[in-house]
Amino acid sequence: MKRFSSKRYLVCFLLIGCMCALIACGGSNSGSNPKIHTAAELVDNWGAALQYLADGNKRFIENKGITRNTNKEDRDILKDGQKPFAVVVTCADSRVAPEIYFDQKLGDIFVIRNAGNIADAAVLGSIEYAVEHLHSPLVVVVGHSKCGAVTGALSSDGHFPENLQTIIDTIVSNIKGTSDLGAAINNNVNSTVNLIKENHIVEEVGAKVIGAHYNIESGEVTFFN
Repeated sequence: MKRFSSKRYLVCFLLIGCMCALIACGGSNSGSNPKIHTAAELVDNWGAALQYLADGNKRFIENKGITRNTNKEDRDILKDGQKPFAVVVTCADSRVAPEIYFDQKLGDIFVIRNAGNIADAAVLGSIEYAVEHLHSPLVVVVGHSKCGAVTGALSSDGHFPENLQTIIDTIVSNIKGTSDLGAAINNNVNSTVNLIKENHIVEEVGAKVIGAHYNIESGEVTFFN
């Protein structure tokens, strides 16, 4: 029976180690290099669009945001047009910036913001433009924890300036007398979602409309459906 020399043992050991390292690297790369939307990419599937948002929020929570080193390249592409893969309707609250908590770049999402994430004529018109002319397949209405506009709508003795009162009145109608803040925030989102779903342009193009909730403490976005 032949015996391996110490040199052969060393060679075999190094080869096995290299193979294990390659396997490990391959496994980690598959998870650490998620597919990122590019400015030139037209996304026509709402499921793929939703995955982009979910993946981005996961990166945000884990402090593993993408490296934004493509600004000039993106601007060069976007000067000729835009192809946002999703429309995001959310609150104007300074703590609630969807480009940040969804970890997206220039040209990725079409954002519409106002106090209380309601859908008035201007918002609906903006959505119509995005889903019909920009072909965005997904509309997400994102409410958030500790929303000041919804809190105002729950106030029994609140008095607001004329224009702000219009927003508050809309939210009061949306929450239908709900007294719990958390439930009211979600009901407000659901009411806005239903209103957008009934829009004839949204129906004609077949855009998917869903609700979501952003937790300003954890950074997590929970999608309703």
